Amino acid sequence: MTQATTAGAWLNSISAMLTTLGLDAQALFVEAGIDLEAARDPHHRFESDQLSRLWNVITERSGNPAIALAGSDCPRPGSLDLLTYTMMTAPDMLGALQRFVRYIRIISDATCFTMEAEPRGHWLRLRMEGGLLPIPRQRYEFILITILNICRWISGKPLSPVQVNFLHEAPADLAPYTQAFNGALQFGAADHGILFCAADLEAPLPASNARMAELHERFAGEFLQQMDSSKITPKVRDIIVRSLPDGDPQRSIAAEALCISERTLQRRLQEEGTSFQQLLDDTRQELARQYLAQEQIALGQVAFMLGFADQSTFSRACQRWFTLTPRQVRKQLTGEHADA
Repeated sequence: MTQATTAGAWLNSISAMLTTLGLDAQALFVEAGIDLEAARDPHHRFESDQLSRLWNVITERSGNPAIALAGSDCPRPGSLDLLTYTMMTAPDMLGALQRFVRYIRIISDATCFTMEAEPRGHWLRLRMEGGLLPIPRQRYEFILITILNICRWISGKPLSPVQVNFLHEAPADLAPYTQAFNGALQFGAADHGILFCAADLEAPLPASNARMAELHERFAGEFLQQMDSSKITPKVRDIIVRSLPDGDPQRSIAAEALCISERTLQRRLQEEGTSFQQLLDDTRQELARQYLAQEQIALGQVAFMLGFADQSTFSRACQRWFTLTPRQVRKQLTGEHADA
């Protein structure tokens, strides 16, 4: 299974924290199966399970369940690499956080952040994609305090969040949390997140610079494009979409279009956590939902556009995907009541 990954820049910040606390970062990384020298490359990527294993080792060896919050007075802006510059030149903190959400994949595609407005300000909500191992709470806590401290650093102010949410239950000792976050704490919440007040979000940032912000955003966008271009899945999906009207696409067609062997194609797709058949099925399902939502396209045309030999084959696929017939799916998508 291919796992989501995190850049070495983030692991460097963990190593720096451990060193500040007088712990042997090298030994802890080795015990977790991570090459610390490789982690010094800010762009080297590490699998989600490696980060979870590292935090398990750190917590166990330190004997401190709140270890992720230790040394929380240090912002470590290098944790976000290029993303820090993109944030600090934004006009205000809201713009900085919006850029953070937009370009976070530079640092990690294991984390997903969203912004949500509410009367008191905006929530920055965090979700994380793990691997085979459960994600330890310390990993979440380190992310939240690091992001908050970087926001404090780029604003030049000791920002105090309105509220900080944690998915896990309250620990026995709340002192490290109170000291690190300096805001209301909610444990056993529906998700992890930080609520920033409107006044902090609207205040201009000291390093705000429209011209530099545009430049940094361009660099960030180009970096993401370069990351994505190395993956083969989007290219195969594009070939499938273009080939569907000609019938059931074959793996050999995709391999030929990419100038690689079928075996190489299969291996690279497996490395990215999928297969040609799975990608074909997922692409058809996604397109079926889009086409069926457009009432002007006849059901027979939809079947043809998806490369099915006949409408009955398409109908069986819809039953498998949606447990509904194509006509029922269309009625559901267009807001009508499906027939029984």
